[in-house]
Amino acid sequence: MFSKPSTAKIDFFSQLLQHIDHPVCVINSSYKIEKCNLAFDQTFPPTSILNSSLFSNKLLHESLSQVWEGQTVQYISELENQIFELKLSPLHNAGETFGLIQFFPKSTQTFDSEQALQYKYIVDHIHEVLFQTDALGNWVFLNQAWSDIFEYTLEESLGRPFYEFLHPEDVRKNELLFAPLINQQKSYCKHIIRYISKSHKIKWIEVFATLVIGRNGEVLGTSGTLRDITNEKENARINTILSHNVQDIVCIHDLEGKYLYVSPSISLLTGYCPEELLGQSHYDFFHPDDKVKIVSIPNSSADSESEARYISYRFRKKNNEYVWIETSVKIFFDDYDICDRMITSSRSIQEHKLVEESMMKSLQREKELNQLKSRFVNMTSHEFRTPLATIRSSAEIIEAYIKLEKSTYNEKITKQLDNIQSEIHRISSLISETLLIGKIESQQLTVHREEVNVIELINFAINRQNQQQKDQRITELEVVGEVPKIWLDPQHFIHILDNLISNAFKYSLGKRNPIISVSSEKNQLEIQIKDFGIGIPLTEQGKMYSSFFRAKNVGIIEGTGLGLVIVKNLVQLNNGHIYFVSSENQGTTFFLDFTIDQIY
Repeated sequence: MFSKPSTAKIDFFSQLLQHIDHPVCVINSSYKIEKCNLAFDQTFPPTSILNSSLFSNKLLHESLSQVWEGQTVQYISELENQIFELKLSPLHNAGETFGLIQFFPKSTQTFDSEQALQYKYIVDHIHEVLFQTDALGNWVFLNQAWSDIFEYTLEESLGRPFYEFLHPEDVRKNELLFAPLINQQKSYCKHIIRYISKSHKIKWIEVFATLVIGRNGEVLGTSGTLRDITNEKENARINTILSHNVQDIVCIHDLEGKYLYVSPSISLLTGYCPEELLGQSHYDFFHPDDKVKIVSIPNSSADSESEARYISYRFRKKNNEYVWIETSVKIFFDDYDICDRMITSSRSIQEHKLVEESMMKSLQREKELNQLKSRFVNMTSHEFRTPLATIRSSAEIIEAYIKLEKSTYNEKITKQLDNIQSEIHRISSLISETLLIGKIESQQLTVHREEVNVIELINFAINRQNQQQKDQRITELEVVGEVPKIWLDPQHFIHILDNLISNAFKYSLGKRNPIISVSSEKNQLEIQIKDFGIGIPLTEQGKMYSSFFRAKNVGIIEGTGLGLVIVKNLVQLNNGHIYFVSSENQGTTFFLDFTIDQIY
């Protein structure tokens, strides 16, 4: 209790106290006595001071807290079985604040009835139980709060052992918790224990107790307070149940977004433990594209009476994946911290978003199909009308030539028959490609893989395409190294080559011969089909695999816009990869990659 003050302090306090005849002491902010006068020593023997509850007295302790703030406090209290009027004043010396406590003894006569009533009123209206026991643990003093909380009258309780009111299961626990105090190993004890009320209700009680020491150092009993925390316990239990069983994530943030509280349900959805998020800003976990929506919430909900706002966004989980979350945000005023806070309640809307995205994709797909139908109608109305008109015209001319019955027209008749055959082939190709697209779209196209000689198939396709070229151009073939056999569908492969070689000729009229290059390296076969024709405009290269799409620079060159769609699907069905490089008016190169030793 006594500390060793500096010489300056001793001189100052000695001069201050030397002529005061009532008990006076000076106490520091650590509640240790710096100096006291003779009257104090005579009234409160050092042994009594060191072991009594004098400085554990709640009212005295709270009053000293006011003294440290520069206030003077005065009241009447009972200490060491005597009535005193206490006056507590702040003292300042050498930059420190001390408390000057003056004890003015009051006789029973001077402690008038009005003061007694005031004292009794204060004691009886304190919400905590003030108690005192004798050395055997029997109640010797209880205030009115005891009856209010436990329902027993004071007459029913005084003189009975306190442990009779404990929960039976906590009697032994209470003995162990009190042991250090009884053995004077501690100056006080503070713990939580269960009591049983008169109506058999369990009361959770926070106990604060100190020893009452007699003038000769003997233990006279204990005194202290009992505080009912049953509601706090129940609320804490309910909060725990809710936080551990409600799937919604409940969080409290400051207005800058830092987590102050996070419910355990965060772990199931995001993988984070609550402790990992405390002190961090929730803005750091939002998808960059969603942050703009989030940071505007505090400003748009500035007052505590505003309604909750709902926002949806993507939250970064511990594995760095994102999950869609919907959050309710409400600004509230925290009386405890005396400031504004944000409380949020969040739940996953991942499945909802996936359904929404699926619906959007379906709508987009439907839109594309409508566009596809429109292009198909436009294309077929043109592509079918043109060959049919040609066939009709040719048939009429043939009929006219036959009527003339002149052999000089045989050559012209032959030419018209050739036109009819060409247009019939054109219509047949269009129908075949349309049917093939239908099978691909409905996933009904089958694949029959076998081990094939790639060079033989390429030569077959080249020879067939060379024979169809009226300008006498041919396809040049370059083979780098030895090309092994691979597994794929030969019919698909021929169709792929026919289409790409045909395009190479069709879109490079008047230019040099197309070139096919074949090479193999590291288990991969690569085929390049290169032409030097009109090329594909850069802005339209991303649409080249769309059904019925044709680039704007094809002019009157015949085509359906289905060839590349079919080629791409056939390549993928054979586990290959296709891509192209093109520059307008410079030409186009298509690349085909297949795995060499894959056995199906």
